[in-house]
Amino acid sequence: MKPRSSCFAAFTWCALAGVALPGPLVAAQAGRTPAQTVEAGARVFLDKGCNGCHAVNGLGGKVGPDLARLRGRRSFYHLAAALWNHIPQMRREMGRRGVTQPRLAPWEAGDLMAFLYWLDYFDEPGDARHGARLFQDRQCVRCHQVRGRGGVIGPDLGVLAASRTPIMIATGMWNHAPEMARAMRAQGVRRPTFTGTELRDLLAYVKGVESEMPSVSLFVVPGEVERGRALFEQKQCVRCHGGAAAGRVGPDLRAQRRYASVLDFAAAMWNKGPAMVEEMRARGVAIPKLEAGEMADLVSYLYAGQYFADAGDAARGAQVVRERCAGCHAEPQGAAPRLETVRGLDSPAAVVASLWNHLTARPGSGGWPSLNAGDVADVTAYLQSESRAR
Repeated sequence: MKPRSSCFAAFTWCALAGVALPGPLVAAQAGRTPAQTVEAGARVFLDKGCNGCHAVNGLGGKVGPDLARLRGRRSFYHLAAALWNHIPQMRREMGRRGVTQPRLAPWEAGDLMAFLYWLDYFDEPGDARHGARLFQDRQCVRCHQVRGRGGVIGPDLGVLAASRTPIMIATGMWNHAPEMARAMRAQGVRRPTFTGTELRDLLAYVKGVESEMPSVSLFVVPGEVERGRALFEQKQCVRCHGGAAAGRVGPDLRAQRRYASVLDFAAAMWNKGPAMVEEMRARGVAIPKLEAGEMADLVSYLYAGQYFADAGDAARGAQVVRERCAGCHAEPQGAAPRLETVRGLDSPAAVVASLWNHLTARPGSGGWPSLNAGDVADVTAYLQSESRAR
């Protein structure tokens, strides 16, 4: 999966998230490439008419759920299972509305899943009133001003509000943590801790109803995963957060849903900052400074690790096929060919495309079978093993 920061990506995110930015359009991937990109997935979402029924952060159709506000996990297989289970409802609604049922090629399915996965990369709007209370109660007001209220030891956060994206918050809290710690000690302020939700509310308060500063659009799309992978090693994060073979000291940051959003990650870095600094000094590791772009790349690398977090089991997948798919996919009595003989189901994206293209199929006598994320992962593993065996 390759989320890229490009002009089109900025345009797409702005169009779907309500942020005004110019940018040229590009089409979905024209070739059959396995690379999955957020930008191309956004174009698939629009080209296939998904926005006619589904909104993204309030923009789009109201027939189905807002896809940016879905609760629960968003791994590749969770999204695939949700898509499959809702096919009967989608088919009925499309028929009622006279909508042509779109088909997906494997590369289009991969791009679309990448786009849907990254929709919760950014945080929902916070509660500005609660943020105002936190600004006072956690004594941020002692050093920082917001719209004329507060101290002058640190920068005026209201002036910086226009560029305060979650990535910028995470970067600032990491880079300035030592200076803030010294200032708090000098002021006799106890170092506060935060949750991701509290940071979200503080950010809402800092931004206010409408900032008077000109908007600065920074990192409104995911960073680059491969650059993040390289930075994870270059900045020596791997020294403490690598695998077991690397003598891991801190937690595995790529574990499933360890941090649900950028601000959850920022809060964890802030709360564990003193312990991390002490450990780095003990190991002779220089405390790295991070640019905002580097932070975006690092977070993308850590977040993308959860995309294919559900490893499938081929034996269980064979059982799912026998128990739930054989009603249609069992020659000669089945209406469709045996899945083991179907060509092209050799990648997760191809399997998802095939699931989606069942929109034109009709359920067998046993009704429409329900699948969970584990089932889809297992069936994918089984079909891939069968493809390798041929």
